[in-house]
Amino acid sequence: MSAQRPMRLAVLFGGPSEEHDVSLRSARAVLKNLDPSRYLIELVGITREGGWLRPASSRRLLDGEEVPEPGGPPFLPEGVDCVLPVLHGPGGEDGRIQGWCEMLGVPFVGSDSTSSQVALDKVWTKTILRYHQIQVPSWSEVRRAAFAAEPSATVRRVAQERGFPCFVKPNRLGSSIGISRVENPDQLTHALEEALRHDTIALVEPEVPGREFEVAVLDGDPPFVSEPGEVVMDGWYDYEAKYVSDRAEIVVPAQDLHAATHNRLREIALRVFEVLRMRGMARIDFLVMKSSGRVYVNEVNNIPGFTDISMYPQLIALGGVAFSEMLDRLVEQATGRKAESVLTTPV
Repeated sequence: MSAQRPMRLAVLFGGPSEEHDVSLRSARAVLKNLDPSRYLIELVGITREGGWLRPASSRRLLDGEEVPEPGGPPFLPEGVDCVLPVLHGPGGEDGRIQGWCEMLGVPFVGSDSTSSQVALDKVWTKTILRYHQIQVPSWSEVRRAAFAAEPSATVRRVAQERGFPCFVKPNRLGSSIGISRVENPDQLTHALEEALRHDTIALVEPEVPGREFEVAVLDGDPPFVSEPGEVVMDGWYDYEAKYVSDRAEIVVPAQDLHAATHNRLREIALRVFEVLRMRGMARIDFLVMKSSGRVYVNEVNNIPGFTDISMYPQLIALGGVAFSEMLDRLVEQATGRKAESVLTTPV
Protein backbone atom coordinates (compact mmCIF):
# COMPACT_ATOMS: atom_id res chain seq x y z
CA MET A 1 0.00 0.00 0.00
CA SER A 2 1.29 3.44 -0.91
CA ALA A 3 2.41 5.64 1.97
CA GLN A 4 1.35 8.80 0.09
CA ARG A 5 -2.35 8.07 -0.30
CA PRO A 6 -5.08 5.72 0.91
CA MET A 7 -5.82 2.70 -1.23
CA ARG A 8 -8.71 3.25 -3.62
CA LEU A 9 -11.06 0.37 -2.82
CA ALA A 10 -14.20 -0.37 -4.84
CA VAL A 11 -16.92 -2.04 -2.76
CA LEU A 12 -19.45 -3.90 -4.92
CA PHE A 13 -22.85 -4.73 -3.44
CA GLY A 14 -26.49 -5.48 -4.30
CA GLY A 15 -26.77 -7.40 -7.54
CA PRO A 16 -29.45 -9.33 -9.44
CA SER A 17 -29.38 -12.36 -7.13
CA GLU A 18 -32.26 -13.08 -4.78
CA GLU A 19 -29.69 -12.53 -2.04
CA HIS A 20 -29.68 -8.81 -2.94
CA ASP A 21 -30.96 -7.68 0.46
CA VAL A 22 -28.43 -9.83 2.32
CA SER A 23 -25.68 -8.22 0.24
CA LEU A 24 -26.85 -4.75 1.29
CA ARG A 25 -26.73 -5.75 4.94
CA SER A 26 -23.27 -7.25 4.52
CA ALA A 27 -22.02 -4.13 2.74
CA ARG A 28 -23.27 -1.84 5.53
CA ALA A 29 -21.35 -3.88 8.09
CA VAL A 30 -18.22 -3.89 5.92
CA LEU A 31 -18.31 -0.12 5.46
CA LYS A 32 -18.62 0.41 9.21
CA ASN A 33 -15.40 -1.54 9.68
CA LEU A 34 -13.19 -0.26 6.86
CA ASP A 35 -10.52 2.12 8.19
CA PRO A 36 -11.06 5.51 6.45
CA SER A 37 -7.40 6.39 6.99
CA ARG A 38 -6.35 3.36 4.91
CA TYR A 39 -8.98 3.37 2.17
CA LEU A 40 -10.64 5.77 -0.20
CA ILE A 41 -13.89 3.86 -0.61
CA GLU A 42 -15.69 3.86 -3.96
CA LEU A 43 -19.27 2.58 -3.72
CA VAL A 44 -20.53 0.57 -6.69
CA GLY A 45 -24.10 -0.57 -6.19
CA ILE A 46 -25.79 -3.01 -8.54
CA THR A 47 -29.57 -2.97 -8.92
CA ARG A 48 -31.80 -6.01 -8.83
CA GLU A 49 -32.03 -5.71 -12.61
CA GLY A 50 -28.24 -5.71 -12.97
CA GLY A 51 -27.61 -2.00 -13.56
CA TRP A 52 -24.32 -0.64 -12.18
CA LEU A 53 -24.76 2.65 -10.33
CA ARG A 54 -22.66 5.78 -9.94
CA PRO A 55 -21.66 6.94 -6.41
CA ALA A 56 -24.71 9.01 -5.44
CA SER A 57 -27.18 6.34 -6.56
CA SER A 58 -25.04 3.63 -4.98
CA ARG A 59 -25.31 5.42 -1.64
CA ARG A 60 -29.08 5.66 -2.02
CA LEU A 61 -29.31 1.95 -2.78
CA LEU A 62 -27.20 1.13 0.28
CA ASP A 63 -29.35 3.38 2.48
CA GLY A 64 -32.56 1.74 1.29
CA GLU A 65 -33.76 4.81 -0.60
CA GLU A 66 -35.33 5.01 -4.03
CA VAL A 67 -32.74 4.95 -6.81
CA PRO A 68 -33.56 7.48 -9.57
CA GLU A 69 -31.71 5.69 -12.39
CA PRO A 70 -31.62 2.17 -13.85
CA GLY A 71 -27.84 1.98 -13.88
CA GLY A 72 -25.62 0.99 -16.76
CA PRO A 73 -23.10 -1.65 -17.83
CA PRO A 74 -20.33 -2.88 -15.53
CA PHE A 75 -17.62 -0.35 -14.74
CA LEU A 76 -15.02 0.45 -12.11
CA PRO A 77 -14.18 3.95 -10.90
CA GLU A 78 -10.96 5.30 -12.36
CA GLY A 79 -7.78 4.42 -10.52
CA VAL A 80 -9.19 1.59 -8.39
CA ASP A 81 -6.47 -0.41 -6.64
CA CYS A 82 -8.60 -3.31 -5.45
CA VAL A 83 -12.17 -4.62 -5.64
CA LEU A 84 -14.04 -5.93 -2.62
CA PRO A 85 -17.10 -7.85 -3.87
CA VAL A 86 -19.72 -8.00 -1.11
CA LEU A 87 -22.08 -9.98 -3.31
CA HIS A 88 -23.96 -13.20 -2.70
CA GLY A 89 -25.39 -15.75 -5.11
CA PRO A 90 -25.43 -15.79 -8.94
CA GLY A 91 -24.11 -12.66 -10.59
CA GLY A 92 -21.67 -11.93 -7.79
CA GLU A 93 -20.42 -15.10 -6.15
CA ASP A 94 -20.37 -17.40 -9.17
CA GLY A 95 -17.14 -16.38 -10.89
CA ARG A 96 -18.50 -13.81 -13.35
CA ILE A 97 -17.38 -10.73 -11.41
CA GLN A 98 -14.13 -12.49 -10.57
CA GLY A 99 -13.44 -13.39 -14.20
CA TRP A 100 -14.19 -9.82 -15.28
CA CYS A 101 -11.68 -8.47 -12.73
CA GLU A 102 -9.15 -11.03 -13.92
CA MET A 103 -9.57 -9.81 -17.51
CA LEU A 104 -9.16 -6.19 -16.37
CA GLY A 105 -6.08 -7.09 -14.33
CA VAL A 106 -7.56 -5.56 -11.17
CA PRO A 107 -6.92 -7.27 -7.80
CA PHE A 108 -10.03 -8.48 -5.99
CA VAL A 109 -10.78 -10.05 -2.64
CA GLY A 110 -11.68 -13.73 -2.51
CA SER A 111 -11.43 -16.83 -4.65
CA ASP A 112 -10.64 -16.72 -8.35
CA SER A 113 -13.24 -17.21 -11.06
CA THR A 114 -12.89 -21.00 -11.31
CA SER A 115 -13.07 -21.70 -7.58
CA SER A 116 -15.95 -19.26 -7.17
CA GLN A 117 -17.96 -20.96 -9.88
CA VAL A 118 -17.34 -24.39 -8.38
CA ALA A 119 -18.04 -23.37 -4.78
CA LEU A 120 -21.44 -21.84 -5.58
CA ASP A 121 -22.51 -24.92 -7.53
CA LYS A 122 -23.59 -27.46 -4.90
CA VAL A 123 -23.49 -30.46 -7.24
CA TRP A 124 -20.00 -29.65 -8.51
CA THR A 125 -18.79 -29.06 -4.95
CA LYS A 126 -20.22 -32.36 -3.72
CA THR A 127 -18.78 -34.26 -6.66
CA ILE A 128 -15.27 -32.86 -6.12
CA LEU A 129 -15.34 -33.35 -2.35
CA ARG A 130 -16.59 -36.91 -2.69
CA TYR A 131 -13.77 -37.63 -5.15
CA HIS A 132 -11.35 -36.46 -2.45
CA GLN A 133 -13.04 -38.76 0.10
CA ILE A 134 -14.63 -35.91 2.04
CA GLN A 135 -18.07 -37.00 3.19
CA VAL A 136 -21.13 -35.11 1.92
CA PRO A 137 -24.82 -36.00 2.17
CA SER A 138 -26.02 -38.13 -0.73
CA TRP A 139 -28.14 -36.32 -3.31
CA SER A 140 -30.37 -36.61 -6.33
CA GLU A 141 -30.17 -34.09 -9.15
CA VAL A 142 -33.30 -32.80 -10.88
CA ARG A 143 -33.14 -30.64 -13.99
CA ARG A 144 -35.90 -28.21 -14.84
CA ALA A 145 -36.52 -29.59 -18.34
CA ALA A 146 -36.71 -33.20 -17.14
CA PHE A 147 -39.11 -32.30 -14.33
CA ALA A 148 -41.33 -30.33 -16.71
CA ALA A 149 -41.45 -33.29 -19.11
CA GLU A 150 -42.13 -36.02 -16.53
CA PRO A 151 -43.03 -34.54 -13.13
CA SER A 152 -44.71 -37.66 -11.69
CA ALA A 153 -41.90 -39.99 -12.75
CA THR A 154 -39.31 -37.58 -11.39
CA VAL A 155 -41.03 -37.37 -8.02
CA ARG A 156 -41.30 -41.17 -7.81
CA ARG A 157 -37.61 -41.57 -8.63
CA VAL A 158 -36.44 -38.99 -6.12
CA ALA A 159 -38.73 -40.29 -3.39
CA GLN A 160 -37.33 -43.78 -3.88
CA GLU A 161 -33.72 -42.58 -3.93
CA ARG A 162 -33.86 -40.18 -0.97
CA GLY A 163 -36.86 -41.10 1.17
CA PHE A 164 -38.50 -38.76 3.66
CA PRO A 165 -37.93 -36.37 5.27
CA CYS A 166 -35.61 -34.73 2.78
CA PHE A 167 -34.48 -31.26 1.73
CA VAL A 168 -34.90 -29.74 -1.74
CA LYS A 169 -32.51 -26.93 -2.72
CA PRO A 170 -31.73 -24.76 -5.73
CA ASN A 171 -28.29 -25.75 -6.94
CA ARG A 172 -26.73 -22.27 -6.98
CA LEU A 173 -28.25 -20.11 -4.29
CA GLY A 174 -27.57 -19.39 -0.63
CA SER A 175 -29.23 -17.88 2.44
CA SER A 176 -31.71 -20.81 2.44
CA ILE A 177 -33.69 -19.16 -0.38
CA GLY A 178 -35.84 -21.66 -2.28
CA ILE A 179 -35.11 -24.50 0.17
CA SER A 180 -37.91 -26.73 1.49
CA ARG A 181 -38.10 -29.51 4.03
CA VAL A 182 -40.28 -32.28 2.60
CA GLU A 183 -42.17 -35.09 4.32
CA ASN A 184 -44.25 -36.67 1.53
CA PRO A 185 -44.55 -36.91 -2.29
CA ASP A 186 -47.08 -34.08 -2.58
CA GLN A 187 -44.74 -31.73 -0.74
CA LEU A 188 -41.87 -32.96 -2.89
CA THR A 189 -43.67 -31.88 -6.06
CA HIS A 190 -44.24 -28.36 -4.70
CA ALA A 191 -40.69 -28.16 -3.31
CA LEU A 192 -39.17 -29.07 -6.68
CA GLU A 193 -41.34 -26.46 -8.38
CA GLU A 194 -40.11 -23.86 -5.89
CA ALA A 195 -36.43 -24.79 -6.18
CA LEU A 196 -36.58 -24.89 -9.98
CA ARG A 197 -38.19 -21.47 -9.99
CA HIS A 198 -34.83 -20.18 -8.69
CA ASP A 199 -32.46 -22.35 -10.73
CA THR A 200 -32.37 -24.79 -13.64
CA ILE A 201 -31.08 -27.56 -11.34
CA ALA A 202 -32.38 -28.69 -7.96
CA LEU A 203 -30.83 -31.21 -5.64
CA VAL A 204 -32.57 -33.37 -3.08
CA GLU A 205 -30.79 -34.59 0.04
CA PRO A 206 -31.93 -36.86 2.87
CA GLU A 207 -32.32 -35.19 6.23
CA VAL A 208 -29.25 -35.69 8.42
CA PRO A 209 -30.49 -35.67 12.02
CA GLY A 210 -27.84 -33.99 14.09
CA ARG A 211 -26.12 -30.75 14.97
CA GLU A 212 -25.19 -27.96 12.56
CA PHE A 213 -21.77 -26.33 12.78
CA GLU A 214 -19.91 -23.68 10.81
CA VAL A 215 -16.18 -23.04 10.53
CA ALA A 216 -14.56 -19.90 9.13
CA VAL A 217 -11.33 -19.92 7.14
CA LEU A 218 -9.27 -16.76 6.61
CA ASP A 219 -6.46 -17.16 4.10
CA GLY A 220 -2.87 -16.64 5.17
CA ASP A 221 0.42 -18.42 5.61
CA PRO A 222 -0.82 -20.58 7.21
CA PRO A 223 -4.59 -19.99 6.88
CA PHE A 224 -6.51 -19.20 10.05
CA VAL A 225 -9.16 -21.83 10.81
CA SER A 226 -11.70 -20.80 13.44
CA GLU A 227 -13.24 -22.68 16.29
CA PRO A 228 -16.57 -24.27 15.24
CA GLY A 229 -19.74 -22.30 15.87
CA GLU A 230 -23.13 -23.96 16.22
CA VAL A 231 -26.58 -23.07 14.99
CA VAL A 232 -29.10 -24.12 17.66
CA MET A 233 -32.83 -23.98 17.00
CA ASP A 234 -36.05 -25.94 16.69
CA GLY A 235 -36.71 -26.80 13.07
CA TRP A 236 -34.31 -25.98 10.27
CA TYR A 237 -32.20 -22.90 9.58
CA ASP A 238 -34.33 -21.14 6.95
CA TYR A 239 -34.13 -17.57 5.64
CA GLU A 240 -36.43 -16.20 8.33
CA ALA A 241 -34.38 -17.77 11.09
CA LYS A 242 -31.16 -16.40 9.59
CA TYR A 243 -32.22 -12.81 9.00
CA VAL A 244 -35.69 -12.00 10.34
CA SER A 245 -36.68 -13.79 13.55
CA ASP A 246 -34.77 -14.75 16.68
CA ARG A 247 -35.59 -18.46 16.43
CA ALA A 248 -31.97 -19.41 15.84
CA GLU A 249 -29.26 -19.11 18.46
CA ILE A 250 -25.72 -18.69 17.19
CA VAL A 251 -23.39 -20.29 19.75
CA VAL A 252 -19.79 -19.11 19.34
CA PRO A 253 -17.81 -21.13 20.16
CA ALA A 254 -19.84 -24.35 20.07
CA GLN A 255 -20.42 -25.96 23.45
CA ASP A 256 -20.28 -29.62 24.58
CA LEU A 257 -18.37 -30.66 21.49
CA HIS A 258 -16.11 -33.70 21.77
CA ALA A 259 -12.45 -32.78 21.25
CA ALA A 260 -12.06 -35.27 18.40
CA THR A 261 -15.08 -33.85 16.57
CA HIS A 262 -13.87 -30.29 17.21
CA ASN A 263 -10.50 -31.07 15.64
CA ARG A 264 -12.09 -33.03 12.81
CA LEU A 265 -14.31 -30.10 11.81
CA ARG A 266 -11.34 -27.75 11.64
CA GLU A 267 -9.22 -30.25 9.72
CA ILE A 268 -11.94 -30.87 7.15
CA ALA A 269 -12.66 -27.15 6.76
CA LEU A 270 -9.05 -26.49 5.84
CA ARG A 271 -9.01 -29.52 3.56
CA VAL A 272 -12.11 -28.27 1.71
CA PHE A 273 -10.54 -24.82 1.34
CA GLU A 274 -7.45 -26.41 -0.20
CA VAL A 275 -9.24 -28.97 -2.39
CA LEU A 276 -11.46 -26.30 -3.95
CA ARG A 277 -8.41 -24.02 -4.35
CA MET A 278 -10.14 -21.20 -2.53
CA ARG A 279 -8.54 -17.89 -1.60
CA GLY A 280 -9.22 -15.12 0.84
CA MET A 281 -12.13 -16.45 2.84
CA ALA A 282 -14.66 -19.23 3.15
CA ARG A 283 -17.26 -20.54 5.55
CA ILE A 284 -17.68 -24.30 5.62
CA ASP A 285 -21.00 -25.63 6.97
CA PHE A 286 -21.22 -29.06 8.57
CA LEU A 287 -23.80 -31.56 9.76
CA VAL A 288 -22.76 -33.98 12.53
CA MET A 289 -25.01 -36.99 13.07
CA LYS A 290 -26.19 -37.41 16.65
CA SER A 291 -26.24 -41.21 16.44
CA SER A 292 -22.78 -41.87 15.00
CA GLY A 293 -20.87 -38.59 15.18
CA ARG A 294 -20.23 -38.83 11.44
CA VAL A 295 -19.25 -35.48 9.93
CA TYR A 296 -20.70 -34.27 6.61
CA VAL A 297 -19.85 -31.12 4.69
CA ASN A 298 -23.19 -29.50 4.00
CA GLU A 299 -22.29 -26.36 2.02
CA VAL A 300 -19.35 -24.13 1.11
CA ASN A 301 -19.59 -20.32 1.01
CA ASN A 302 -16.88 -18.42 -0.85
CA ILE A 303 -18.34 -14.98 0.02
CA PRO A 304 -19.91 -15.60 3.43
CA GLY A 305 -22.35 -13.19 5.00
CA PHE A 306 -20.79 -10.17 6.70
CA THR A 307 -23.98 -8.90 8.35
CA ASP A 308 -24.03 -7.86 11.99
CA ILE A 309 -25.44 -11.28 12.93
CA SER A 310 -23.44 -13.44 10.49
CA MET A 311 -21.41 -16.36 11.77
CA TYR A 312 -18.25 -15.69 9.74
CA PRO A 313 -17.10 -12.39 11.35
CA GLN A 314 -18.09 -13.69 14.78
CA LEU A 315 -15.92 -16.78 14.36
CA ILE A 316 -12.99 -14.76 13.04
CA ALA A 317 -13.31 -12.32 15.97
CA LEU A 318 -13.33 -15.25 18.38
CA GLY A 319 -9.84 -16.07 17.10
CA GLY A 320 -8.64 -12.57 18.00
CA VAL A 321 -8.99 -10.98 14.55
CA ALA A 322 -11.32 -7.97 14.65
CA PHE A 323 -13.64 -7.23 11.72
CA SER A 324 -11.49 -4.30 10.54
CA GLU A 325 -8.29 -6.34 10.74
CA MET A 326 -9.96 -9.18 8.83
CA LEU A 327 -10.83 -6.77 6.00
CA ASP A 328 -7.28 -5.39 5.99
CA ARG A 329 -5.88 -8.91 5.65
CA LEU A 330 -8.23 -9.76 2.80
CA VAL A 331 -7.29 -6.63 0.86
CA GLU A 332 -3.58 -7.11 1.52
CA GLN A 333 -3.79 -10.70 0.28
CA ALA A 334 -5.60 -9.61 -2.88
CA THR A 335 -3.09 -6.90 -3.75
CA GLY A 336 -0.20 -9.18 -2.76
CA ARG A 337 -1.39 -11.84 -5.19
CA LYS A 338 -1.48 -9.23 -7.95
CA ALA A 339 2.07 -8.15 -7.20
CA GLU A 340 3.21 -11.77 -7.02
CA SER A 341 1.58 -12.63 -10.37
CA VAL A 342 3.40 -9.71 -12.02
CA LEU A 343 6.72 -10.81 -10.57
CA THR A 344 6.25 -14.40 -11.71
CA THR A 345 4.96 -13.67 -15.23
CA PRO A 346 7.47 -15.02 -17.81
CA VAL A 347 9.18 -12.38 -19.93
